[in-house]
Amino acid sequence: MLWSTIFGLLFVTMGSTLLGSFPILFHRYLKDSHWRWSESFCGGVMISASIFSLYLPAYEILKIQNASLNPLWQGSLWGFLFIFAAHKLVHLWSSDHIQRRAYLFVLAMGIHNIPEGLAVGVDVGALGWQEAMPLNVAIFIQNLPEGFVSSMTFLVAGFSLKAALIANALTAVIEGASSLSGFLFAIRADLGLAFLLAFSGACMSSVVMLEAWSKYRLEGKASFAFPGFAAGLLVCAILDLFL
Repeated sequence: MLWSTIFGLLFVTMGSTLLGSFPILFHRYLKDSHWRWSESFCGGVMISASIFSLYLPAYEILKIQNASLNPLWQGSLWGFLFIFAAHKLVHLWSSDHIQRRAYLFVLAMGIHNIPEGLAVGVDVGALGWQEAMPLNVAIFIQNLPEGFVSSMTFLVAGFSLKAALIANALTAVIEGASSLSGFLFAIRADLGLAFLLAFSGACMSSVVMLEAWSKYRLEGKASFAFPGFAAGLLVCAILDLFL
């Protein structure tokens, strides 16, 4: 593996998450409405990236090979099951204590960063940097506010600024390691690429749906900003067309 590839994967996954924690220094100036729009925008980006950079390439691979579409459905099913199982596992460890909830959230972010990192690594390994660029840009964009949320949760729970930044860095390391693992697996596997792409796409889309549903149950319609979601869908679609 070239060092440039290693650097690129780590920059997209780890670098963006770490960079996202920087605004924590100015958290007092951010309003709830700003954050809702940002979350909705990122959700739109992730859904669009799943479709254009993961599901469609998986379909094209199977079409070129004149193969059955079973790997597409199987990969999607296992991806959804993986995220739902991880979601249930995290809830088993939940606690009412505010600091335990902070740990739980960062653990959840770390778990959900695994398929995100895999998605980047598999996409680059299977399709190359040029065709994988829309997904890489999408992950980079959505990791920025995600890094802020991770570190902000610890700060609100009473931890020091240093501890909040360290917690966010841990989730970044998990995603970076996952991207390298996904890349290594993809370049060494002649078969199963469509399955892996579909698996990664299902993981990404199910993360968005679970987080959106959880926030809707707590906050109702106010938790969702449709213009932000639509903007995210559009941005990623444009990236797929022109990159």
